[in-house]
Amino acid sequence: MIWYKNNDNDIVISTRIRLARNLDGVPFPNALSDKAAATEKIKAALGGGNSALAKDLDFIDLDKSDPEHKARLAEEHLISPQMLKGKGQSVYVSKDRTMSIMLMEEDHIRLQVIMAGNALDEAYDLADKIDSVIEENVTYAFDESFGYLTACPTNAGTGMRASLMLHLPALTLTKNIKNVVASAGGMGIAVRGLYGEGTSAEGNFYQISNQVTMGVTEKEIIEKLKTVTDRIIDMEKKARAVLEKNSPNELADKVCRSYGILKYARKLSSSEAKSLISDVMLGRGMGIIKEKGKILPMECMIMSAPSIIGGGKLGADERDIKRAEFIRENI
Repeated sequence: MIWYKNNDNDIVISTRIRLARNLDGVPFPNALSDKAAATEKIKAALGGGNSALAKDLDFIDLDKSDPEHKARLAEEHLISPQMLKGKGQSVYVSKDRTMSIMLMEEDHIRLQVIMAGNALDEAYDLADKIDSVIEENVTYAFDESFGYLTACPTNAGTGMRASLMLHLPALTLTKNIKNVVASAGGMGIAVRGLYGEGTSAEGNFYQISNQVTMGVTEKEIIEKLKTVTDRIIDMEKKARAVLEKNSPNELADKVCRSYGILKYARKLSSSEAKSLISDVMLGRGMGIIKEKGKILPMECMIMSAPSIIGGGKLGADERDIKRAEFIRENI
């Protein structure tokens, strides 16, 4: 199931497990002159190790993809934003959009599983199985002391980044989000924007992920992230209760105004749409907005992203008009 379709989670939106792996004896991508040879080696491993897996994956050569197609993959969170400008890179994407295997990003392999809601155990189990299939046919760069070797030392060890996309509008409105960031950081958990490192928290969406990958096990990483997530969920719920108790009319006015704009606006920028959709998600989650749209707000947000709504054929104004029309008809 595509992570953003039929996704009615309003706090924990999605789960991602990412494993960084490199081929033994092959320079990291930033120092690799022949990326094609390394790519072919990995392609052979995926095709030879499990024919069922190979049939479920579509291979995309990003050098041969137009900018809009690559941007769409990034907006669906199937490739990293860093892959929009790179050369010699490619990606495997599963037909259900649950898994992607990025080749020649910062590391030779970035295996990613992304699922709707809070699904850390399920996502890790799938990532681990696919990782084992690949490892049957290639030798990974591994050291007994340091674990899996990666281009960036902060990823060495398990090579795993586990992350959750959280929707935290009440903590943002009550100005408690800084406390969340500080508290999570004290426990070794990073808080980043919507598209991960170096991005902003558009629409009150944040990604939390482990900072430490060495000297811990995958299970320990997941358990710590679960603990922190549970605390943040509790804080968000308490912040919502505070808003409902102290300023119910102001809250209802805010979310209903946002819903009204989405229902009737003729032009919407991507940034504005994210902010308004966040309000509607909050309103529906708290029972303020009862109406149901044709599709859920998260799918509206992803499907109205610039490269998806415009397909590279529309100018900015035309895209904003089409985005507003799409959201009016579906929200």
